[in-house]
Amino acid sequence: MFKSMILAAVALAWAHPAFADMTAHYVIDGDQSIMTMEIAANGDVRARFGSDASYFLTRAGQSYYVKAGPDGPLVMRQEDIAAVMLEQLAAEPNPPSPDPHAKDVRLVARGAVSIRGRKGVAYMVNDKHARGPDDPPFLVVSDDPALTTLAVAVRMQFSASLGPIRILYGDAGGWDDMVALFARGAPLLFLGMELGRIDPAHLPASRFVLPASPLSREAVRRDFTASR
Repeated sequence: MFKSMILAAVALAWAHPAFADMTAHYVIDGDQSIMTMEIAANGDVRARFGSDASYFLTRAGQSYYVKAGPDGPLVMRQEDIAAVMLEQLAAEPNPPSPDPHAKDVRLVARGAVSIRGRKGVAYMVNDKHARGPDDPPFLVVSDDPALTTLAVAVRMQFSASLGPIRILYGDAGGWDDMVALFARGAPLLFLGMELGRIDPAHLPASRFVLPASPLSREAVRRDFTASR
């Protein structure tokens, strides 16, 4: 669950001008859907990984995680999840050590490429400990104006997620570079995922309604403890 929270970003909160509704599907291994982002014109977002029934929801600038509970859906504020995660990491007898090479990792442009028919600029990792010059790109970014809605969403979710990433890996290094690059456009390829189908259909407001009242932080703490 922790890995998916990083991928989805521990928070998806932001404010931006109104755009048209959009549903973006990121895929792996050909056409296997791994992440679906539903983005409303008002900035609300619903993000889901694979076939998981749980999802992340941002509405009115507040981010939540929604999952099935024994008596119905459980809603947790992302800020409470982040706080409890850090509490649990601090209590571990052998917490993860910061990566000593993280500060050396940077993303450098490698030229224009095409991902599933969309053009973008490829970026590679320049760290000698990570990848060689002939390896596939780590990130591909498109400045297509039609993907502006998606670019804003992904950039802000990564910006909000850097706190937990720093706790796990030390200096954010290439992660900060990713956020800066998302200011230029939307990712066509990142974290091993490729941007697949985009659906511009209208999204009903019901997709962004909280299914229950958010739990207190203490209740979130109890849920995390019971899940360990």
